[in-house]
Amino acid sequence: MAPVAANNLVSAGKSREAMPRLVRQITQLFPQSGVTIEKSHPWPQGHALRLGKGNSFYDLSTSFPMIEIFMQLSRPITSAAILLGLVFGQHLTLAVETVQLNQQEGSQKLVGQVVVEDSQGSLLLETDEGAFHTIMSNMIRSRQSDSQPLERLDKDGLTERLLAEMGPGFQVYQSKHYVVVYNTTLKYAQWCSSLLERLQRGFLAYWKKQGCDVKEPEHPLAVVVLGDKASYVRYAKEELGAAAGSAIGFYSLKTNRITMYDLTGMQALRRENTKRGSSHDISAMLSEPEAAPLVATIVHEATHQIAFNCGMQKRFGSNPVWLGEGLAMFHETPDLGSNRSWSGIGKVNYDRWDRYRNNANADRVAPLRALIVNDDRFRNPRTAVDAYAEAWAWNYFLITWHTDEYVAYLKTLAAKPVLTIDDKQTRLADFAKHFGTDFAALEDEFYRRMSRID
Repeated sequence: MAPVAANNLVSAGKSREAMPRLVRQITQLFPQSGVTIEKSHPWPQGHALRLGKGNSFYDLSTSFPMIEIFMQLSRPITSAAILLGLVFGQHLTLAVETVQLNQQEGSQKLVGQVVVEDSQGSLLLETDEGAFHTIMSNMIRSRQSDSQPLERLDKDGLTERLLAEMGPGFQVYQSKHYVVVYNTTLKYAQWCSSLLERLQRGFLAYWKKQGCDVKEPEHPLAVVVLGDKASYVRYAKEELGAAAGSAIGFYSLKTNRITMYDLTGMQALRRENTKRGSSHDISAMLSEPEAAPLVATIVHEATHQIAFNCGMQKRFGSNPVWLGEGLAMFHETPDLGSNRSWSGIGKVNYDRWDRYRNNANADRVAPLRALIVNDDRFRNPRTAVDAYAEAWAWNYFLITWHTDEYVAYLKTLAAKPVLTIDDKQTRLADFAKHFGTDFAALEDEFYRRMSRID
């Protein structure tokens, strides 16, 4: 059993006193788990507790700082389930919660599974379509639990939900892994789903070959395609605000959906000439050089969705921006020349590389340490483009020449609980654990190898 990544001892006081109670709850609430408790193994702040399953034990004395959060959870079934699931990778079923909310426009009912609850009763709730809702305790009017497991929507259930939400004028196209709700042409919806399916197959095949433990998404993935940019901007404003007009598409951590618009204007094209508008026409149109950045954006956002649903990354987990965005850019080179395969993964992204190289020549790039610990440059419009170029370059370098370490690094981060917020020291320690503490030597290797790119 691979240990959950951790460096810090559980802090003294409340956490130490509550730990035995928490672990007792595990065996009381989940006797079928086969987990045993062993009190032994002294450590600096008192006795240690080890969770055992079979011949494997996990020493809680080396647990991560987020154990503090478990200690503050007011519902023992939630804290016990999260800890047991993190340590032994078990998928434990929690009760379905029905939460009635008070809102200015009236009441709203949410049904889902509690992911995290704090001592004040505020919740992170996951619904049956995979959306996350943050609910403050003062918003809750009433709340009920039952003993039934939460059942995720299948493709037909998700179809019904999306059509009810989007309203008249929308239709749905289903493929193996995607449910596409759209108000443009059927051909464009089919083209999008084909692109996404090819990308997902290529993504999973590539990372399995690198030794990463990825798998097909267990549940259907939702995609929203609006007919034109104006309707897209109106729809996206709720989540993106003023930035909606500058984004071609986006993946939402909250809803787990991709949202985009018809890049070809196919509705107008169909009205002009009903003989055009085939998948071949769409691919030809979007293969033009001026369309490449548009398609790359869709691929980028789709990569986020795949990564968060295949076991590689965890939504609302510990995901440094440089890593997540660089990983998406590693895949975003469009590949529209095949109906089945996807060969764009890992190609040199010359838009990003040229920008990085120009900045490096002008001594305008951030040191590696700064890139790792600080996400602010990605959120500042004046520095975001440069930060993205740096993220692509470093991810390309690490994936290409330090593959095993990169995969292990991803695994360390994915093992952390939801809502983990790492400080700068922890971010550096996580990185150094896999790539070494000699940052200067790593930067020297980076420049030596990357300088050979034509």
